[in-house]
Amino acid sequence: MHSRKATIATFLALVALTSATACSQGSTGSSGNNGSGDGNAAAEKEVQQFLSPPDSIPITQAPASCPPSGKTIIVTENPQAVTRKTNDGLEAGAQLLGWKVIRQPVGTGPEDPAKAFDAALDQHPDAVLVSGNPSSVFRAQLDRANQLGIPVLLSDNGEPAATTGTATTISLDNFDQTGLWGKMNADYAAAQGAKHVLVVDLSLYPILHAWTQGVTDELKKTAPETKSTVIDPQVTDLVGGNIPNLIVSEIQRSPDIDWVLLSLGDMTTGLDAALRAAGLSDQVSIGGESASTANVKALKEGTEDAWTGFAAEIHGMYRIDALTRLFTGEDPTKIDYAHLPTQLLTPDNIDKAPLDSEGYYVGVPDYKSYFQQLWKKNC
Repeated sequence: MHSRKATIATFLALVALTSATACSQGSTGSSGNNGSGDGNAAAEKEVQQFLSPPDSIPITQAPASCPPSGKTIIVTENPQAVTRKTNDGLEAGAQLLGWKVIRQPVGTGPEDPAKAFDAALDQHPDAVLVSGNPSSVFRAQLDRANQLGIPVLLSDNGEPAATTGTATTISLDNFDQTGLWGKMNADYAAAQGAKHVLVVDLSLYPILHAWTQGVTDELKKTAPETKSTVIDPQVTDLVGGNIPNLIVSEIQRSPDIDWVLLSLGDMTTGLDAALRAAGLSDQVSIGGESASTANVKALKEGTEDAWTGFAAEIHGMYRIDALTRLFTGEDPTKIDYAHLPTQLLTPDNIDKAPLDSEGYYVGVPDYKSYFQQLWKKNC
């Protein structure tokens, strides 16, 4: 979450509320072989449009007036690497405007997102940013923010863009975006001749479940003979590093699985070792949503196969862009934040993909100067 991704967002929240489920769908396998490229033409055609780096940022409308300086904003932050990287972008954007960012840590317990929100409100900032969890988790905090007159920006939770009291939900990283990433992953696997795809969901977070739906819907459309199985781990499985064991067990139950697609790049921690220990590393191809630096490294080494690029720092910049509009009296729900610059990353194109020095996907390298010019256009 996101982290989705993080984006994807507060992946360590609500641990006690999750439960593991698994379901299967599909029928007989397709005629392709793992990684062979012997897939269907329809999927291959779809894949081609996502292999090149993006050349633009979709946000083009400047704020109507000059954003004020001197603002202090607080963003809640869980320990996931992708969330921290998103907030690096958010902080960089704030610095361009002369704003201060305070990161409020979120713990791992089910009540911790709400506690972090309350701790942020206690500091009486100019705005509070929270993401990942549905607004229903924060009813008391949203009421309190409204009473205090503190603007709140919600995102990455799959809810419609709307304003209620002092809280504004924007369309950032919504179902359109995560569903598109699922389509991209499914098309690539189908184009490679996937016979049976194991899809690793994390349905507690609606945006990650939308990715799963995007995968399964696209497989039905472009590769109806490809079989798919969905497993839905608990957040505790992610935190405790148990997801690789769940994947190995599922492959052992269904030996025809030749692709594993995961809803979050961080889920692959320990997966290569688990597959090797079980003698399965040569059987399956690996890919999914929101590549981490480890996934980028694996693509370069040829040990993983297809990941979507998540421009985490631009994701953070989008949230600052929404605040520029809030602080100038505009309605940020009128701006379409649904899509980030993205592409499909594979071993064939990873060396030419726009990455930063740490190996994170950046999407459009000059994004800082782009947003600086956009925000200062009417100053």
